[in-house]
Amino acid sequence: MSATLRYREASVGYDAPVVLGATLEVLPGEIVGLIGPNGAGKTTLVRSVTGEARVMAGEVLVAGRDVASYRRIELARLVGVLPQTVPAPFSFAARQFVEMGRHARMSRFGGLGSADHAAVARAMLLTDTTALADVPVDTLSGGDLQRLTLAQALSQEPQVLLLDEPTSHLDLNHRLQVLDVVRGLADDGMAVLAVFHDLDMAARYADRLAVVADGRLFEADTPDAVLTSRMLSDVFGVRAVIGADPVTGTVQVLPVVRTQERAPSRGVRVLVVSGSGAGAGLLRRLVVAGFDVEAGALARGDTDEKVATSLDVPFVPLPPYGSMRAQDESAVRDTASHADAIVVCAAPFGPANLGNLRAVARFASRTVLLGTLAAEEDFAHGEALRLWSALQRGGALQCEDVRSITACVEEVASR
Repeated sequence: MSATLRYREASVGYDAPVVLGATLEVLPGEIVGLIGPNGAGKTTLVRSVTGEARVMAGEVLVAGRDVASYRRIELARLVGVLPQTVPAPFSFAARQFVEMGRHARMSRFGGLGSADHAAVARAMLLTDTTALADVPVDTLSGGDLQRLTLAQALSQEPQVLLLDEPTSHLDLNHRLQVLDVVRGLADDGMAVLAVFHDLDMAARYADRLAVVADGRLFEADTPDAVLTSRMLSDVFGVRAVIGADPVTGTVQVLPVVRTQERAPSRGVRVLVVSGSGAGAGLLRRLVVAGFDVEAGALARGDTDEKVATSLDVPFVPLPPYGSMRAQDESAVRDTASHADAIVVCAAPFGPANLGNLRAVARFASRTVLLGTLAAEEDFAHGEALRLWSALQRGGALQCEDVRSITACVEEVASR
């Protein structure tokens, strides 16, 4: 039976604890990902399994035994490691470098047998490093060396695999290849604990994720339960849109703004009328610049709605694909009446959201028109274009480029 990795109320660190009271179980057949900010203790948790970090309280167990009870060679037969930083290698040929992973399984008389050679060949094939077999390792790129180090770990034929940022030096092709290999190993019964910085990759490949932050290891759960807007804000200081990867259906994280990126408030209230993603970048830009931003009516699921939600920008909510009612239009008009400036984006307007344009029609002198409304964006039989033209005639300021929006907003706000 394959081994399980378990932390039981483990406090781990070096001269002092870095992570306190960690409890986690990694079962055969699963990948558990550790995520969290730099310096939180993810690597320390991994190193505590191999003795590079101290277990100061509690237990860390492999196959039911405390890791401290294993002789080094015994533990190497069970646990393979891809470290965050690969030590500078001597000028061995790549195949020799991978063969070093067989040390724990070699006979007492030394020398590699047929089983050893087969394990090395398998590991190099899995990691796409066979072609490097005769190349001196000290001439390899960081990415090739990382893949070769993974091959060395796999040649051990471990039951538990520890990966510390396994794709940090890899190009996109080899990043996917390595993680596909690891996913396959887990599916075949290996227990994998991996440190991830790429949250999308973590969600795509890990069965469960656990956050390491503020000296604690939080309970592991499925990626969609862990990767929430609240967690990303609290742990990473980032406001983000949480969506679904269109290819895999797994959780996808789109960072919108760093919490500390916002400028102090200018005391200028801005209403943004947009939709269908036309206002996503604008909302971010205005919030970062320190404007007090509100939005018009937005349908749930619309890209602008997701960005507004991530930024805590108030808006009038509509059901998915829903239409504005009289009270929705009235709410937008009331917001417009108190705004110092209004920005109307060139976006698709139809019967469902035309009320946004009607609501701001009387405030042309305080309005900025961002972009140019095209005929093909008018799904209201010309009514959207008519309202847009009326705003122009009423003195709305035309702004063609979002990069100029700050100056445009300040100009109309000062009228």
